[in-house]
Amino acid sequence: MKKLLLAISAFAAITVNAQDYKYCGTDQAMNEWFEKNPSARLVYQTLQQQAKTQDSIAFLNGYKNPEQKMTAAPIYTIPVVFHVLHMGGSENISDAQILDAVNILNRDYQKLNSDTSLVVTQFKNLIGDARVEFRLATKDPSGNCTNGITRHIDPNTNWTSTLSHYIYSWPRNMYMNIYVVKTIASGAAGYTYLPGTSPSLASDAIVILHDYVGSIGTGNVGTSRALTHEVGHWLNLPHVWGGTNNPGVACGDEGVSDTPITKGFSSCPSSTTAAMICNPGIVENYQNYMDYSYCSRMFTTGQATRMNNALLSATAQRNNLSSSGNLTATGVNPTSGPCAPIADFYTYSGVTYNIYTICAGQSLSFVDASYNAAVTSRTWSSTGGATISNMNGSPTTITFPNAGVQTVTLVSSNAQGSSTKTKTVNVLPNAAFITNSYQESFEGTGLPTNWTIINQTGGTTWQQYTGAAASGTKSYYMNNSINPNGAIDIIETPSYDFAANSGAIFTFKYAYARYSTTNADVFKVQASSNCGGTWQDIYTPSNSTLASGSGGTTTTPFFPTPAQFKTYTLTSHPAFNTYKTQSNVRIRFYFQEDPGGGFGNNIFLDDINFNSPLGVNELTKSIGFNVFPNPTSGSASIVFNLSDNADVKYYVTDITGRIVESEKSMNANPGEHILTVNENNSLKSGVYLVHFELNGQKMSRKLIVE
Repeated sequence: MKKLLLAISAFAAITVNAQDYKYCGTDQAMNEWFEKNPSARLVYQTLQQQAKTQDSIAFLNGYKNPEQKMTAAPIYTIPVVFHVLHMGGSENISDAQILDAVNILNRDYQKLNSDTSLVVTQFKNLIGDARVEFRLATKDPSGNCTNGITRHIDPNTNWTSTLSHYIYSWPRNMYMNIYVVKTIASGAAGYTYLPGTSPSLASDAIVILHDYVGSIGTGNVGTSRALTHEVGHWLNLPHVWGGTNNPGVACGDEGVSDTPITKGFSSCPSSTTAAMICNPGIVENYQNYMDYSYCSRMFTTGQATRMNNALLSATAQRNNLSSSGNLTATGVNPTSGPCAPIADFYTYSGVTYNIYTICAGQSLSFVDASYNAAVTSRTWSSTGGATISNMNGSPTTITFPNAGVQTVTLVSSNAQGSSTKTKTVNVLPNAAFITNSYQESFEGTGLPTNWTIINQTGGTTWQQYTGAAASGTKSYYMNNSINPNGAIDIIETPSYDFAANSGAIFTFKYAYARYSTTNADVFKVQASSNCGGTWQDIYTPSNSTLASGSGGTTTTPFFPTPAQFKTYTLTSHPAFNTYKTQSNVRIRFYFQEDPGGGFGNNIFLDDINFNSPLGVNELTKSIGFNVFPNPTSGSASIVFNLSDNADVKYYVTDITGRIVESEKSMNANPGEHILTVNENNSLKSGVYLVHFELNGQKMSRKLIVE
């Protein structure tokens, strides 16, 4: 059996080395903070020097505690809380996977892992037992019952390392906070801050990818010790080669006397000879949990002592965690009994999670996402005459017949009690705002009617700009020079009736410059036929395509000339074909700042056009709307007939959408009306569009000037 286990372990090591695993982002996160706050770097350097001095003394004492006069340190118990951020996907890992991760931490930190038998000879006598025990809290900061796992439906599961994301942290002097997320913008598997370096109390926490937690569920054996590594940082252990994220660059020292100078490893070396790099004949500790080799099996005795010292220190309040008072306050000693569930839920369309905007008459699937305890019974309810397919099931389907802001409520219960969660659903009229030809060049004041801006991740967002435009003087733009990495911003148009405007053409203009050739900004144009409930990517150009023929690549803030605007016809894209027969189509422009770098260059939008070239709809027929003479060598008349008072607007653009005769408006009485355009014969020979609006309903006619 022992031979079989050794063979399995050896095979696991080979498998791990063959894969492309992510690494730690701790030093990157700390250095980003130090760049903004140089005084914080000085504090960090002072703390590290103190730890190194403390280690040197402990090393001379054989890593015995001179104050307590004992060979073994006491067991330090750390209350733990996991905050799982999810959007209903696989990142919402199970309680069992989290319990498995806690078991792995306890195994590794108490030297109970069986694969210590595979530690190379040079380090067998240096394997350290940190004597640290991790327990899930059973009381929250308010003293309420908890299972130590909180779950939050939050788009920040796509983590951008922004300090504002740490909104769920419990007090750091009582708990070790671990955030489980779907992605990390920096590309790291996880990161944290060494004691005394976190930018805020809330950010003194560990962030880790869901598939690097535990060895079951979305996790696996190969990545299961990533959390062991990050907790080591949280307990004041640097990487074994020193304070960078990059192994294999330079020989370094992390301030622990019984770990050799090393360059560090990004994979497991083939032999101990291959691990003799910095000093001839000295094998480097590539099997250390604080390396990147992914064949880690140990801390050293010196590292265990350094972590114990961190837990005895007032720095970052680590010394309160294992106090008897705190173990009682967090329910770790003694533990509390079973809890009542905390109600929560999300929606699922079959493709997209968390949809809370739909058209009247449509349905959504609702999934119970309650946590803190098993749910034994549930009840759904809703307003607005909604029909619920299964009032006690999960998932359940709810149909919303009436427009308006409706509410959905879930009551989740078990023998210990119940809780309630209510969310709103925005049910929109199943009719388009734009039923005729439409042009928007942003020349008015502020955001046009029925347009929407969505700022998903904070920072700057889409805003009006005067002085750079494809036509006129105004446009909308994103000032990305001040936007952080991964920031997502959306500007959404009103809805259009393509079904009643057969052959309609939708075009827009944009201008863009990328900051560098490695920039990874994301721009895409999306469409929805269910009032924005779900969106399909239609046009997804690379940023090099966006920049080509426009602003190119430049670190200088980009403000385009009219010639640098490019025109794109969205209706010509094959992915848009299914929307050409839809009566309620929304279109939006999505921009994500480079997830890896941020602070790029600017993008501009202008001249959004929806034109129906194939004739007149019923409204234009009913009012007799026409333009004549056409063609004309001079002025032309707009003629129409009203049966009631109406608000009327009209203006003229060239074929590119540039306004050549400014908008005029009036309140017209019943009867026939004749309005004049090109009265001063100012229009040159060419093709123009006469735009006419009646009580908000838009229509247009082509005008040819000879």
